[in-house]
Amino acid sequence: MNIGVINESSKIENRTGLTPSSVSILVEKGHSVYVQAGAGLKSGYTNEEYSSQGAHIVFTKDEIFGRSEVVLNISPLNEEECRLARKDQILFGFHHLAVIKKKILQGLLQKRVTILGYEIIQEEHEVLPFIESLSEVAGQMCLTISGHCLQTNHGGLGKIIGGVVTVPPATAVIVGSGVLARSAVKAMLGAGAHTIVLGRNMNNLRKLEEMTAGRVITLIASKYNLSRMAKISDILIGAVLRPGERAPVMVSRDMVKSMKNCSLIIDLAIDQGGCIETSRLTTLEHPTFVEEGVIHYCVPNITSSVSRTSTKVLSNLVTPYLLQIGEKGVDQALKTNPSMARGVYVHRGNIVKKNIGERFGLSVKKLNALE
Repeated sequence: MNIGVINESSKIENRTGLTPSSVSILVEKGHSVYVQAGAGLKSGYTNEEYSSQGAHIVFTKDEIFGRSEVVLNISPLNEEECRLARKDQILFGFHHLAVIKKKILQGLLQKRVTILGYEIIQEEHEVLPFIESLSEVAGQMCLTISGHCLQTNHGGLGKIIGGVVTVPPATAVIVGSGVLARSAVKAMLGAGAHTIVLGRNMNNLRKLEEMTAGRVITLIASKYNLSRMAKISDILIGAVLRPGERAPVMVSRDMVKSMKNCSLIIDLAIDQGGCIETSRLTTLEHPTFVEEGVIHYCVPNITSSVSRTSTKVLSNLVTPYLLQIGEKGVDQALKTNPSMARGVYVHRGNIVKKNIGERFGLSVKKLNALE
């Protein structure tokens, strides 16, 4: 099987599809790996490191798409990259199709591609391996971001997260109770923040209380409770995740208006449209803006700023799936691996996710009906 790793086009993307270590595993099993020159540089991997493990270094994106049966991407493919996709190709990476342009999706469907999304691959017990692993990274990063943005010289409240003797800690309000929220809770509670979680899934809230031995305060994410907690928050973290769907707006502009001047919002759901009404996309070069007197940090794929760690995580996760596809072919791999099957948006030009079909008014077919 021929596997291609593109040089990511997005300016905010520093991660890459495979590490040299994963390349060596794939090559040892008889697969060919094509890496676009410079693809690993932002993650600290040189072309020479890839070639020493058996990868073929190529110099254009056209060549990657032209040679490869499977193309790996991290940031969702842009319009030009989608145009380069070939008939019957497998596109494997983060795609977030719920927020893609309809005409781009229709173009891909015409090429009979198969689209596998890291963000919707799901193992037993609703475990999302790619999302959960990156969430652990993102949760830790919330501490770094909060510590930086709350400093007076960066326009913040001038507070530290954990507090000191006679001075109370910062109040961190986390909206959401799933994977992203759990990671943020660990980070904030571990740093000593007064931590409050608002969610709508009672089982998830119960698990958070058990995980923290009751140290976290849990509330139902009603409009009433969200309004109350926004007013007292120093840090408000949007951590709502609905795999493969647009994030629901949970915090309104009026709620943001009621927050403390110079407090901080981190919208971790911005990759899927954001869960806070005042959020808009920012970049690692210009990560924040001020709206209604509140600092907003809305960088998609924030784990890109720790690109080496994140690349290793993603590469280690995707390699076993690639080996299965290479050994069995994509159709048989999807039959025998339920978690991979759950990660399919489109198979051979057919939408198989109901929410995507409904989102764009396009027909949907069941994956098992295509076998």
